[in-house]
Amino acid sequence: MKDKSELAFEQEVVDYLTHIGGVKQWEYRSEIKTTEQLWENFKAIIERHNQARLERPLSVTEFNQVKKVIAAISSPYQAGQFLYGVNGVSEVEVDLDDGRHVFLTIFDQAQVGGGTTSYQVVNQIERKKVVDGKPNRRFDVTLLINGLPIIQIELKKALHSTNESLNQMEQYIAEKQYSDIFSTVQILIAMTPYEIKYMANTKLENFNRAFAFNWQNEENAQPVRSWKTFADKVLSIPMAHDLSTRYMVLDGTKNKESIKVMRPYQVYATKRVLDKVQKFKFNFDDGKLGYIWHTTGSGKTITSFKTAWLASRLSNVDKVIFLVDRIALTNQTADAYRAYDPVAGFEGKTGIVSDTANISDLQRQLTKKSDKNIIVTSIQKMSRYVTREDFKPLGDHILFIVDEAHRSTGDGLSNEGMLENIRAAIPSSAWVGYTGTPKFPETREIFGDILHAYTIKEAIADRNVLGFNVEFKETITPPENPTAEEIDDQLRGSVYDTSPEHVNLVVEDIFKHWKERSNNRKYNALFTVHVGGNKASTPRAMEYFDAFVRENAKRPEEERLKVAVSFSADTTNGNNQLKTNENLHRAIKHYNQLFGEDFDMTNVRGYTDNLARRLNKTADDRNYLDLVIVIDQLLTGFDAPELNTLYIDRTLKGGNLIQAYSRTNRMHNLTDKPWGNVVNYRWPEQNEFEMNEAFAIYSNRSSADEQLSLDDYKRKNRDSGILSKAFSEVETELKEVIKKLGKLTEGFVQVPPSEKAQEEVFEGLKDYNRLLSQLKQYTKDDEGTPVSAYEEPEAFYQRLGISEDEEVLLTTVIAGDLKERRAKHEEIDISQVDLAMVHIHEVKINYDYLVELIAKMADEIHANQMDEAANTRQEIDLEIAKSDNEKEKNKVRHFVSQIFTKAYVFDHYPAPTDTEKMNEAMERAQRDNNIQLITNFIRTWGLDNSIMPKDLGKLIKKHQYGLEDMDKQGELIAIMNNARADYPSIAAQEVASLNWLRYRSAFRKAFYDLADEIKKGE
Repeated sequence: MKDKSELAFEQEVVDYLTHIGGVKQWEYRSEIKTTEQLWENFKAIIERHNQARLERPLSVTEFNQVKKVIAAISSPYQAGQFLYGVNGVSEVEVDLDDGRHVFLTIFDQAQVGGGTTSYQVVNQIERKKVVDGKPNRRFDVTLLINGLPIIQIELKKALHSTNESLNQMEQYIAEKQYSDIFSTVQILIAMTPYEIKYMANTKLENFNRAFAFNWQNEENAQPVRSWKTFADKVLSIPMAHDLSTRYMVLDGTKNKESIKVMRPYQVYATKRVLDKVQKFKFNFDDGKLGYIWHTTGSGKTITSFKTAWLASRLSNVDKVIFLVDRIALTNQTADAYRAYDPVAGFEGKTGIVSDTANISDLQRQLTKKSDKNIIVTSIQKMSRYVTREDFKPLGDHILFIVDEAHRSTGDGLSNEGMLENIRAAIPSSAWVGYTGTPKFPETREIFGDILHAYTIKEAIADRNVLGFNVEFKETITPPENPTAEEIDDQLRGSVYDTSPEHVNLVVEDIFKHWKERSNNRKYNALFTVHVGGNKASTPRAMEYFDAFVRENAKRPEEERLKVAVSFSADTTNGNNQLKTNENLHRAIKHYNQLFGEDFDMTNVRGYTDNLARRLNKTADDRNYLDLVIVIDQLLTGFDAPELNTLYIDRTLKGGNLIQAYSRTNRMHNLTDKPWGNVVNYRWPEQNEFEMNEAFAIYSNRSSADEQLSLDDYKRKNRDSGILSKAFSEVETELKEVIKKLGKLTEGFVQVPPSEKAQEEVFEGLKDYNRLLSQLKQYTKDDEGTPVSAYEEPEAFYQRLGISEDEEVLLTTVIAGDLKERRAKHEEIDISQVDLAMVHIHEVKINYDYLVELIAKMADEIHANQMDEAANTRQEIDLEIAKSDNEKEKNKVRHFVSQIFTKAYVFDHYPAPTDTEKMNEAMERAQRDNNIQLITNFIRTWGLDNSIMPKDLGKLIKKHQYGLEDMDKQGELIAIMNNARADYPSIAAQEVASLNWLRYRSAFRKAFYDLADEIKKGE
């Protein structure tokens, strides 16, 4: 139950929501406290909004048809589809009792902030358990739109964390509480007085706290900390309605269907573009609406889609054309757009997004009337179309949205000048650009003023993307005092391009530190290679590929890396064509052998697509690549959350550097992936300067023209969190955490008695995980001395001031004890407690040693040496605690307990020390114990004539620990009914004396206690 101060905060929130800004807003329905009352309220609203179709209130039968449709919604994605309906109007089909067939309007997207829409707030809604064995729940604050729960708010008082509220809502999802009338919930909000986070509702398997965001001030991108300010900006009407509909994206990606709520900077950018488009006079203005600068990885596709979608519905826009800068990206973007289209796939609709197979297809899309008024095409196709002799001027009002707009400004690439051709051919069009790395001042000259900026510094501060841990490695000795031309491999070649020693040293370094950089093979990597002097880079890429193949052949299988190489087939008829295509064919054959595929030179695109799926870990067979060698492919537009390292053997500058680095910094798991790793293998000093300058420029608009020293750049980038902290800083932080944990746990030996101290230890263990995970991914300390928790764990223990035994106690026994306490306190399964420990050295049960200890304890008990046996049991408990498998731990502990209490006796002593024989004994002990427990239960409850022991055992086999799940088909009722006549005469005395009502109640509890006892030991 909530305490008074938390309830007072809740009431304050509810009261504030009713008059945000001094204007009447949400109507507080204080009398609604149950699910049934919510349904009645929803019914009354439907009837009020559909008076033209209804002559009287809905009967029970009629309203049940509506309830059935809503209760059948099984995911937030389906709920989003239902709420959007057809063309923005959600309706339910009802057969009325008088024989009429009507469509009742539930939601009308056009009625936002007024019209017939009803806005209500309720609190303390009682929710009965949905899953057997789980408790009833009570929701804090719910915002209803037209009577349906759309926004769910869980509150905690000051000094508590929003994580507690997020955990609570995750628990509700696990318990299927967002069902029946709550199946329409779109947004979850975790709120304390000084911190608020919001996220889209999601399925349990996709629940990720990393996707819970703060709101931001539009002016400075600073997070909103005050709950009242958040209510003003986000929960006011119509903004709350807009956020849960207009700024919600339905992602229909196959097998990954979900809803995504836009982040504040995405909302602000979309609003600014739409405002410009609405005011634009297509036949008079110059077409330069402006550009959006949102850093790479911050979700530009979603922002641009929403802009395109909402703009396509404006009265002054006929068509929206989304231009991508490479033909290869057309399909990828069109697929994403179609997945986000709320019309596509709903009730057989095909949606409004189309791509273009060829120029004729593009012409047809633009010149014929069609519902498909968002067209995704490439700048190359569009340019060729408008320069054809038969091109006729288009009279439509066309909005062009240009992706990766920095590449359309003309930087020596093949698309230079194409954009100007298109604008000249369609002078009445409007143009807006989206880029993560604008060019100064070219992007502004082409698109107009910046409309909205969200830099890499802001994105990292918001935890929307990660920072970087960057290494600059010395391999061969470079020439002294190189010129700018020598360093820039776009202009000249260098010693790095031809040295075999350099290749071998790079490959050696990658293998040597693979565990550290990949976090013990959890993540994979990209390797980009480029030679200078305008020479072909594919031979060098193949040199690396061959070096990896040779190195793999020398290593045992578990140390090998699955490596592939990807570049385009050569169709230029130039001097390098034959060699390039031979190399590609060889790479494809190796790939086929590695993964059992059958690609060839007639299907290079299929090979590239398959390779990309294995690199971003979406391949259906779950057989993934460790490393892909590329020249320029995949360095822009490739989004892979489980890729965390980029190896670079080339020179990168400015926007190209940011784009390439940003392949590694997508959010995934903040403990396992604290940053993106980048390793540079040439010109260490010069490339470090290029990196720091690029980050300084692209982290702050006003810094674009500043010229600073390397040290100034480094300081700025570290302070912004773009670059990782120095090894020594992380080490010092971790030592402080360890010191505090040691003090709280009396030297790592026991969980503190007070709940407050237990909470401190729990949070301290999370900090320990985060910092240790970071520290383990460094390959050297500040002085350049190699460090590795994998190769030299002893040195790590010494550095951190903790012994191996102390760490084992902390991360197994103490962490395990805390998890059990938290699970019990929160009435959840232990597997749902968010505390997966990171270890300096991998902690594993030594099964041979464990078996020896169990045998030793058994022998001591056989000899009646109980003090010695108790000491041995403590050693056994410590060894068992090293397991991360809760079922395994319970099973072994149960067996040890049986031996200790002499409930299980070995056939021969000394007890066996052979692992297989001990496992057999454990299984037999479990079987014998189960039979004994079941037999005793039957006798105690007078079931001798009702059910056989083996049949009761079969029933219990279906049971899940902690759930009341054994009476779905009336199984327990049948057993009790069969025993009703007999139990007063044959049950144990204390049971026989119970009347029938008490017998049934006590029997049910005793049965589940028995089932849990048996399951605990399995």
